[in-house]
Amino acid sequence: MKFGKTFESHLTIEWRQQYMRYGDLKELIKQGVENAPSPLTSSDYEIQAYYRAFEETFLTECQTELTGVNNFFLEKLLEARRKHGHLKLQLLAYSREPGHTGSDSSLSQRAERSQKKIMTTRQLRYAYAEFYLSLVLIQNYQSLNETGFRKICKKYDKNLRSSAAGRWFTENVVDAPFTDGRLLQRMTIEVEDLYTAHLANGDRSLAMEKLRVPPLGEPTPPSMVFRAGIALGMLIMLLVVTAISYWKRAPLEDHTPGLMSLYRGPFTWVIFNFYMAANVAGWQQAGVNHVLIFEIDPRSHLQPATFLEIACTFGILWALSMLGFLYNDLIGVSDPFVFPLALILIMVGLLVVPLPIMNWPARWWTIKLVGRVISAPLHYVGFADFWMGDQLNSLVTCIVDYYYTLRFYAISWLRYERVNNCFEPDVIVPITMCLPGWFRFAQCLRRFRDSGSKSVSYLINAGKYSTTFLVVLFATLRRNSEGEYASTFSNPYTWLFLASCVVATVYCYLWDVIRDFGLFRIMSGERIFLRKQLVYPQAFYYFVIVENLVLRLFWAVEFTILYHNLMTAYNMRTICSILEITRRFIWNYVRLENEHLFNCGNFRATRDIHLAALNPRQERMLESMMDESDGVSNRRKSNERIRLKKEYF
Repeated sequence: MKFGKTFESHLTIEWRQQYMRYGDLKELIKQGVENAPSPLTSSDYEIQAYYRAFEETFLTECQTELTGVNNFFLEKLLEARRKHGHLKLQLLAYSREPGHTGSDSSLSQRAERSQKKIMTTRQLRYAYAEFYLSLVLIQNYQSLNETGFRKICKKYDKNLRSSAAGRWFTENVVDAPFTDGRLLQRMTIEVEDLYTAHLANGDRSLAMEKLRVPPLGEPTPPSMVFRAGIALGMLIMLLVVTAISYWKRAPLEDHTPGLMSLYRGPFTWVIFNFYMAANVAGWQQAGVNHVLIFEIDPRSHLQPATFLEIACTFGILWALSMLGFLYNDLIGVSDPFVFPLALILIMVGLLVVPLPIMNWPARWWTIKLVGRVISAPLHYVGFADFWMGDQLNSLVTCIVDYYYTLRFYAISWLRYERVNNCFEPDVIVPITMCLPGWFRFAQCLRRFRDSGSKSVSYLINAGKYSTTFLVVLFATLRRNSEGEYASTFSNPYTWLFLASCVVATVYCYLWDVIRDFGLFRIMSGERIFLRKQLVYPQAFYYFVIVENLVLRLFWAVEFTILYHNLMTAYNMRTICSILEITRRFIWNYVRLENEHLFNCGNFRATRDIHLAALNPRQERMLESMMDESDGVSNRRKSNERIRLKKEYF
């Protein structure tokens, strides 16, 4: 692989703007060679003048890039040193607590006296894991830029038959602050030693297992891809068989509404998992760091192939259950409704049973996240929390179907004459439909409270979700009073329902494109209606603007079709449910891209480490620790200089 591609694939995405512009310098060299005057038409003086001017231009650009790299490196190094000292104070205070072994140094005793709030073992392990990751990212930044300057200088000398770039590299880069890795290496070794001694009970292999991060750009293991491919092939075959069987052996007419409601929820969940696999693959392809955005441990995040395997597994179970329902008489099962119950129990079991299958840590993360969404007003709301809340808002039909399933099996499983009545709305259905909207409404109020009542945008966002309550309210009143009026449009609740739908659509659409997507920042020029920074192709954003509006307005199509009796209600509801999760699937791409650009703007490449503020005494201690560890960081050893010169020449 060419270095340019290696450079792009291994850089830290959130720091992209702070790396040397290797591609631009490479293009500059190419232009310099192509625009050089021909010896046949130009004099030697003109040729030499051109190359002198181009050399000055190129080296000036290199110097500008070097200055930027040095400044950013020193900024991150200073930040790392301060965090290292702060964490060391916390760790030494923790080690002096009863039940922990610690150092007897005077520094430890001072830390014990001055630290009032001591971090727990879990907090320290999390903080040191993230700090170690930040050191690895700085080292990667250091090595990539050093290699980039060396490669571009070699390329210049080779293409322009010069040695000026080599001399510039020796005089400027070899002794540059960012190439001195001794302080970083010393901090890295000290972090490993401290973690081993205090947080891993002296077990270095355990400590390194918790600290080390997979190599950047590591491909998906072939075994994982193979398993996902096998599962996908099995699912496709089973879906074909299921479709043919449904066509040849259609269920009884009395069973059809129950069949649709019982299988629609799991089917929607299967499609949602396929969409998640596509989302993760798309984010990785576009360089959107979803692992950081969701604050997942980069040492154990799921690959797209894993999501695909999980989706296929659920899909295979769904297809087998459907085939069992259709062929129940041939396999000797008198009650076909046993199969959807078995499907739901197995799917729930695979989600919640803590067995080492289907990535239990990821399943536990999902369970905790859903729990945080449900208990939204009681704790701080992060990005992953309100992202999951938005996903639940698109899965309303799926959630209602699960309520119908619970009611069916709890009340009327054995009463076949009442099987259809179990899938008619009752008083719990509108409450269930309002729950996802309530979760996000409560999250917005909590975020407003945590912001110190300074950000009105959280209240505006809460107002957006409150429109859900109005839509559900008027839809319920309209349905319950339908028989009291001569026609649908003579029912006043019909007009209130339509008005609430229009308000909700406009409100939600404007919030999507302006706030969630960050679009409509530019109102003229080539990027009209878009924004300055784009990760995906420009046409994709125009598609999203139109697609989001069309799918949000699909309720009007649903209303028209049902009014003219062109389709049954449960079939129409199924189509609407699939279209809504499709809209959310596309929404996920742009919403996370917007959050990713926010992280890039703040150069945030690791999860936040929340450290307590230091008092003046602790600040003085921290400064003394940083001074003691400074050493000779501003001077280069002769063997380092020799190493870089050998690598260049």
